[in-house]
Amino acid sequence: MKKVFIISLSILFVSCGTSPQKPLATQPIKASSGEMILLGKINMANLQSSDVSSWFKEEYNKVSVDPQWGKDLQPYLKDLKIKVFMGTWCEDSQREIPHFFKLLDALDFDQRHLEMYAMSEEKTTPQNFEKGLEVFNVPTLIFFRNGNEINRFVELPANSLESDIAKIIKGESYNHSYE
Repeated sequence: MKKVFIISLSILFVSCGTSPQKPLATQPIKASSGEMILLGKINMANLQSSDVSSWFKEEYNKVSVDPQWGKDLQPYLKDLKIKVFMGTWCEDSQREIPHFFKLLDALDFDQRHLEMYAMSEEKTTPQNFEKGLEVFNVPTLIFFRNGNEINRFVELPANSLESDIAKIIKGESYNHSYE
């Protein structure tokens, strides 16, 4: 009887685990360039499933991350939240955002602590999610701890994305590409 209970409990925990993310309600729109883009609050599922981000899966699958990198940074994830501003139209976002998500996977980062916004070519969102955050280039990844910005990654790695993110998460000295 005890075995049946333990097996049943195990099945319950597995079935109640985190379910796969569903895309947020957003429709592609035509940008001023004529290109179809995503705009507003999105998540990884939007990038994986949208026709306007067909680049995501290919770029994501190209990246490999040393599992030890994520294990070494686990102690620094407490109270960490991230806001991502990117453009589905932007080559830098198309290169860095899939790589960033591969890093989040290596960290086993809880994506409930991540907010992501797709911006227009003018670096705006209809809901002004960027207001007061001084987002001038995409991608911009803003890291917060206890509600305070600790640092940000802007557009291009200073060294490598892994190294830059590790320095930011650890609270080490780091200057983004425009500082």
